[in-house]
Amino acid sequence: MEQRRVLLAFLLMAVVLVASQWWYAKMSPPTPDGTPPDTTRVVEADTAPALRPGAAAVALDAAVGGDSLAAGPDSAAPRGDPAANALLAGRANPGPVEIRTPYYRMLIDPRGGLLREAELLRYDSYQRVGPVHLVPPGGALLERRAEVGERRIALDSLTFLPSEGAISLAAGDSARTLTLAFESASQRIVQAYRFDPEGYVVDYRLELGGGPDGILVTSLGPRLETNEKNPREDYGQLRAVARVDGEIVSVSPGDADEDPVALGGAVDWAGLKNKYFLALLLAPEDRALTAFEARGAEGESLPRLDISIASPIRAGESAYRLYLGPQEYRRLAALNEGLDDVNQYGWSWIRWMITPFAKAIVVAMLWLHRFIPDYGLVLIVFGVVVRLVMWPLTTKSFRSIQAMQKIQPEIQRLRERFKDDPQRMQQETMKLYRDKKVNPLGGCLPNLLPMPILFALFFVFQGTIEFRGQPFLWLPDLSQPDPWYILPLLMGLTMFVSSKMTQTDPKMAAMTYVMPVVLTFVFLNLAAGLVLYYTVSNVLTFVQQWVLRRDAEAPPPGEAQPATA
Repeated sequence: MEQRRVLLAFLLMAVVLVASQWWYAKMSPPTPDGTPPDTTRVVEADTAPALRPGAAAVALDAAVGGDSLAAGPDSAAPRGDPAANALLAGRANPGPVEIRTPYYRMLIDPRGGLLREAELLRYDSYQRVGPVHLVPPGGALLERRAEVGERRIALDSLTFLPSEGAISLAAGDSARTLTLAFESASQRIVQAYRFDPEGYVVDYRLELGGGPDGILVTSLGPRLETNEKNPREDYGQLRAVARVDGEIVSVSPGDADEDPVALGGAVDWAGLKNKYFLALLLAPEDRALTAFEARGAEGESLPRLDISIASPIRAGESAYRLYLGPQEYRRLAALNEGLDDVNQYGWSWIRWMITPFAKAIVVAMLWLHRFIPDYGLVLIVFGVVVRLVMWPLTTKSFRSIQAMQKIQPEIQRLRERFKDDPQRMQQETMKLYRDKKVNPLGGCLPNLLPMPILFALFFVFQGTIEFRGQPFLWLPDLSQPDPWYILPLLMGLTMFVSSKMTQTDPKMAAMTYVMPVVLTFVFLNLAAGLVLYYTVSNVLTFVQQWVLRRDAEAPPPGEAQPATA
């Protein structure tokens, strides 16, 4: 709903801008002498296997060398139970393994090797005291099953022996590996997690001890935990995302509500995202993931997306990388091709236009932030730079309007002379434009060019994590609305002053008052960073108009100045 209001506001701004410029040029008294198509798509692929997300409780359909690894109890199983881990004989089941690095804290459950908790220590949660949590309370991520030939091994039904009870890594430490081992009479299974203290990537490896090729199916879902001030907005941006055969795929819960979305092909990465955070599987360097499936549900409760991702098992081994972290633009761009597009800007029908501007804005602001530590000041500097770049076009627009005003008497005479011959009147009017070297659209088009920037900025502030929680002056968070409404009111005031300065036609006076009021109400609930940029732009527009108007009204050099009393 908020995005629709913003779209209507921007469209209103564009229409009013063109209409007012045209009307101003035509009706004001003369001055004294002196879409490439969207590449994001959801593809149905009949060749994709039925991955059945959430089905990791299925046991082996056939024995593994005489044993059937069926689901077992939570405690150590008695001797002879096919799900019993011989390595745990005589021991109580081990507790969760805590992993802590400068970036995150995780809990790995020996039961299946599931991820029970994932805290991102560098980001605060707005829903609880403490850091961001990715795993919903009582839930788990990374359910797995191995399918080798006709056998299915439900890994989350098995209890593994961890190599360590806890792992703690500081900056500069070497990476460490946690192994989870299971042994039965004829089967040894090892899951290994390798943790690096310098980022959010975790390497995962499964070893089945040889055998035929197969697939490892990993499930994520039904959602990531929300940590934002507006949970409804955060859940509204829940998506299953993937890059399949070079194309970005984005699936909402509604897209996969009735029928699952299944894709087969070379999957570079796939996972779940919300507004700011990701849980992804990334293909290792030597092989691609092979399939992706999403099942969704909207309903009246929280939306859900259960996704499953297949990775190949070759010679009894499978591997991939996990990314459990923020959607930081630079970090994602360095990780895997196309990952910087996981945060898609704009609605699908205008994404082709918005995305280049949005990416350029993000890159420019991140570059400016290297030299300016405050993102509020970065926005102000960015606004000044944009206005300076647009200065020649704005000057041309102003002069075009002035030229149109000067020839209005001649245009009016042509209309009266050829009022009974519209075709002749049009021909003579165009001839007048050519003779006077006036472009009737010259005052409109230059002012439309900043519109894609405004669109792009809206989506940049809506989903770019670099602005999350960034304060400026009285603003606690540039990605959230101004809690005191000071900026929207200031924006409306600067817009009114700027419009009043250039308005000379009494017929346009109503629009001068209406537009600032309408846009003030629209901007009340938008990101403060966007409102800050638009306010700065209004102030700079006012200054520019004042300078151009002063120069236009100044007498030519050498002309006598009017006498003063």
